[in-house]
Amino acid sequence: MSISNSLRPEHLIFPDWPAPQGVGCVVTTRLGGVSQGVFSSLNLGSHVGDDPSDVETNRKIVAERIGGRAVWLNQ
Repeated sequence: MSISNSLRPEHLIFPDWPAPQGVGCVVTTRLGGVSQGVFSSLNLGSHVGDDPSDVETNRKIVAERIGGRAVWLNQ
C-alpha cells in the first residue's frame, strides 16, 4: 500500500495562480498524515518540536501524492 493513501484529494488545495511552467502550488490541510498529539496529523513543520521521523514521513506522503519534488516554506 502506498503511504499517500491516507492523504485524500480533499486534503489538498491546488490554487489557480499564474506561475512559470513547471512550477505549481499546493496547500495542505492538517489531515492525512502520521504525526501524533498536538501535531496530529499532517504536520509538515520541521521546526515546531514534532518527531522528525513523523515530519519526514508526512513530507514523503505529500511528495508521493503530488508526484513531484516539494519545496517547503516556513510561515
